[in-house]
Amino acid sequence: MNIKKIFLSISLATFMVFSLSFTTDESFAYWTAGFLGDSETTAPTVATGTWTQAFPWDANATYVIGNLVTNNGTTYQAKKDNPTKEPGVDKGWASQWTAL
Repeated sequence: MNIKKIFLSISLATFMVFSLSFTTDESFAYWTAGFLGDSETTAPTVATGTWTQAFPWDANATYVIGNLVTNNGTTYQAKKDNPTKEPGVDKGWASQWTAL
């Protein structure tokens, strides 16, 4: 094999490996109505799904079931209202939080 074929093979393999590292389990879709040129008189609209944001854990905050927080680089979801344990740190935190 000549050097160009070896270089091309290595480049292609490297590209394939890095391409796989950019995949995601979550995808998002957008739907529009009222494209330009349509006979509709309404303005175009875009519909998106809902999303939830996780904020840093705060000992002084009040949380309810389902709230998301981040702590030490991990995201946690509240299992009960008003959890008192710091997620991932305090003994017994797993009874109040789920690590995501």
